[in-house]
Amino acid sequence: MSLFRKIFDNLTQQEFQWAGAFFRVAFLWTGAFFLLLVTFYAAYRMKALLSTIPGVIQFACVFLVLLAVLLIVTMLRERSRALAARHRFLALLSDLKPATDAERLSGLSAEKMGLLRRKAASVPGKPREWWRNMDQSLELYTSPSGQEGWFLTKPLSECLPEEEVIGAFYHASFHQSVPSILTALGLLATFVAILMALAGVTYNINDPVRPVSGIDQLINGLSGKFVSSIVALILSVIFTFFEKKVCDRPLTQSYDHLVRRCADLFPFLSPTRILLDIQRIALQQAQMQQAQRATPQG
Repeated sequence: MSLFRKIFDNLTQQEFQWAGAFFRVAFLWTGAFFLLLVTFYAAYRMKALLSTIPGVIQFACVFLVLLAVLLIVTMLRERSRALAARHRFLALLSDLKPATDAERLSGLSAEKMGLLRRKAASVPGKPREWWRNMDQSLELYTSPSGQEGWFLTKPLSECLPEEEVIGAFYHASFHQSVPSILTALGLLATFVAILMALAGVTYNINDPVRPVSGIDQLINGLSGKFVSSIVALILSVIFTFFEKKVCDRPLTQSYDHLVRRCADLFPFLSPTRILLDIQRIALQQAQMQQAQRATPQG
């Protein structure tokens, strides 16, 4: 009975798997067919709409779309370059284990520092500059117990500032202003089209039947003149989505990960600890002097 039960369970499971695959394929084909219908309907409606859109607005819309695509591609390329540089820098530290409790008290050994400096000499580009900034902040320190070790004497936010790590590749301030630029260009095209239409409106006082001419062209094509503004607003929303979700947030997370990785590897020597060590050394010397004075002279 157990054998037949297993065979029945296997057949049932396979049937459910085939049913799930069938429903997924049916859903994808239905969605593709619906999207195709919507595309054809939009193209049919756009044919009637394009006749009411002035040529300057059509040119402006095409220009805005191409400009937005170019700026998005440029932004994604800068993002890729920033992430690649961060990956190269982390590869420099990939062989190192996080600092132990003993290393955080006594510092990194000379062997670790020598290995890091040899690996950093072969890293090209910006990651090598980042390591130089960190290396300038690494100092050899002797604890009151006499142990020597290497410590980071500056916070990582100063050794590896975000504007140096990310800003060297990714121009965040420019990308944040792109939606405003696209909106302004769309409004500019709308105003230029309205101005051109108004230039064709004339008033003839000598014509009592039709003193105003050109007003029909202004009114008939008025709705199409706002298409560039609508397209610009849509492109601004799309660009903002890419800038915030696809670029800015991953880059910020990658920078935070880099800082955390460096904080795990390099012990930090704070000014407070230096003052406490000086106080301990002074106290030890005072105790030694008191002990010497208390010792009777032979």
